[in-house]
Amino acid sequence: GGLNILGQKSWNVYGQEQRAKVRRDEEEFAASNEDPDAGAVPVGASGPAPRPAGHVGELPTAHHVTLAGHEGPVLAARFSRGGSYALTCGKDRTFRLWNPFRGTLIKTYEGHAHEVRDVACAADNSRLATCGGDKQVFLWDVSTGQKIRRFRGHESAVNAVTFAAEDQVVISAGYDRSVRFFDCRSNSSDPIQSVVEWNDAVTCVVTHGGGCRVTGGGVDGSVKTLDVRAGRIHSDDLGHPVTSLAVSGDGQCLLVGMLDGRMCLLDASDGSVMAEYRGHVSATAKVDARLTLGDGHVVAGSEDGRVVFWELVDARVDVELEAHPGKVACGLDYHPKRHAMVTSATDGTAKVWLPEGVAGTSFD
Repeated sequence: GGLNILGQKSWNVYGQEQRAKVRRDEEEFAASNEDPDAGAVPVGASGPAPRPAGHVGELPTAHHVTLAGHEGPVLAARFSRGGSYALTCGKDRTFRLWNPFRGTLIKTYEGHAHEVRDVACAADNSRLATCGGDKQVFLWDVSTGQKIRRFRGHESAVNAVTFAAEDQVVISAGYDRSVRFFDCRSNSSDPIQSVVEWNDAVTCVVTHGGGCRVTGGGVDGSVKTLDVRAGRIHSDDLGHPVTSLAVSGDGQCLLVGMLDGRMCLLDASDGSVMAEYRGHVSATAKVDARLTLGDGHVVAGSEDGRVVFWELVDARVDVELEAHPGKVACGLDYHPKRHAMVTSATDGTAKVWLPEGVAGTSFD
């Protein structure tokens, strides 16, 4: 709960009244022989043809390739916006660009003085934003590997970064209890806006609502959403440190991961809890969680090395993978166009996962 001062919306696509309709739609889509995205491959890389959501067999549960090269824990793993590339962030102060389907390293980027905690890719794949223990946010040229900009303003380590406003703004979340906005077009290195509304570190940040809403999760247990246009903040207190945030494909729901071994699916319009997911270990470490393509399942890493899939509506555990045995599976991302997943862990590796029967196939 919490005071909601944002404009209200009347719909709730996964509310109780429409759950039956959602299930019917998923079943019809899964049973359909037509795949509108079949055969499409992201520009600049090869990949498996998309597969529909709805059944466990379509989930990326088979190991495809391992992305090895970091010296030490791989703190985050991300797909580029179009899914052509994968990016990994290391405690070794580097981040790396990969072809996720061929498992080949494209480029290693150096320049951080401390660990790299997060990376975001612009839609045109020309720029990257990174953050970490440096207390700064860096903007990079993908091709040259050079820093374009160095944004300052955070007073301690920066945990998360994302692009907004047609990639002209970089948003970051830090240990200094703030979310800060930086203008990529300006010559200034200082933030154009700083939101210091949390009582403890901000661990994650996402944009939604057509880019007009920015949501940050904090160690104080709060999820706060800034309506950029209205200049208002909606706050929900979940009672436990928040470590991950993800937006559903339709933008109507927020998936929130917490350090009590629980995730909640919130209605993005009013913060109401629609479902809870338990079964993974999340007590002391930050582990990522996402919704799968088509929003049919929730997937999260675990401190014991597992990756767990839950059915969205029933919140039952459908699949458990021994992804990184004995290590913390901290990084995770889901492909934006097909059933593919990338995970990373404290074992120093990242792994790409595809559906059974597709994994291990050559995509030359």
